[in-house]
Amino acid sequence: METELLTAIATIVSSVATLVGVWAKKKWSERQKNTVEGHVRAGSNVNTALKSTKEIMDSDRAYVLEFHNGGHYFSGRGQQKFSCTHETVEAGISSECIHSQDHRVSNYSEYITELIADGSFSRTDINSIHDSGFRSLLHSKGVQAIYNVPITTLNGKVIGILGVDYISKIESFPEGLEGMGTEEFMQNQARLIAGYLI
Repeated sequence: METELLTAIATIVSSVATLVGVWAKKKWSERQKNTVEGHVRAGSNVNTALKSTKEIMDSDRAYVLEFHNGGHYFSGRGQQKFSCTHETVEAGISSECIHSQDHRVSNYSEYITELIADGSFSRTDINSIHDSGFRSLLHSKGVQAIYNVPITTLNGKVIGILGVDYISKIESFPEGLEGMGTEEFMQNQARLIAGYLI
């Protein structure tokens, strides 16, 4: 009986210690994410992933666009927007991140609908893009070709876009990237970046 009592006490103490440990780890992790240093570290990791993506895709520009709430209309309905939060460019290529802020989702609905429905959006000739607003935006940045994939959370919620731009005309996108097709490679990079953004 004494052995059973000691076993029960040990089990309870062990369970409580495990729960306290899990709680403390979660709190520490949340504190790390909410510090300036945590954001800087995550941003550095995103930039490293973008540089790698740009190099492997042999593109001129790689970037992350994140969706956000951009205020409210008088009706009370929220304004859904997206903004560039990270970017890397080749030498001699203009940085467009500062010019890609607070774009209303409704202005680019055809592009975003296709991106989400198909799991990617790519064109080797941007003149073939039906969404005239998006086509005009790309023209203003000197883009000739584009490859975008959605950035999603583990439960499938779209939180952003990973993209690469080509300033010169290209015939096709690179294939056989680290043993993967173009779309698989880009989606793999988007999953990696999602881990740093969340």
